[in-house]
Amino acid sequence: MRLALLTVLALALAVPAGWAAARPAGSLSIEDGRGTVVLRGKGIVIGKLERGEVQIVDLSPLDQWSPRVNGVPRGRTVWTRGKEINFYVPGGRYRITVRGEGFSISARGQGNAAMTGKPDVTGVTGTYAVGDAAPAPLPAITGSADFGAPPFVGAVIGTKAVQP
Repeated sequence: MRLALLTVLALALAVPAGWAAARPAGSLSIEDGRGTVVLRGKGIVIGKLERGEVQIVDLSPLDQWSPRVNGVPRGRTVWTRGKEINFYVPGGRYRITVRGEGFSISARGQGNAAMTGKPDVTGVTGTYAVGDAAPAPLPAITGSADFGAPPFVGAVIGTKAVQP
């Protein structure tokens, strides 16, 4: 009986650890952004916007997570505009579009960000960093950045990619 209990306990601890190792989480940080950012991914996102608009689409609405705007839980799709907007996605899959000035976004998990900076009079668009990389300016022409594990395209066996 004890052996069975120890085996179940070992599996219960090993499976989540193995899953986490198979899909490592990454991070994306945007500071003092100006322009437009579209984030698609899975994980946690925290952000604030000084002035502009935010649209959040919960791509996994049947899970336990729901987006929050200014501390209030919202439904599957949220769109708001104004000043001093705070938003939080505690988990699940999402698509977030932020347009405006003075936004900061911190994402942890896996995903992609399409970014278009809008320079102010001094040419500043804000900065972004993936993981521990040095911050770079938001591109004035649409650019993108992946964070976390790349999307699954196929398993690699030797030097050949096998499509699912």
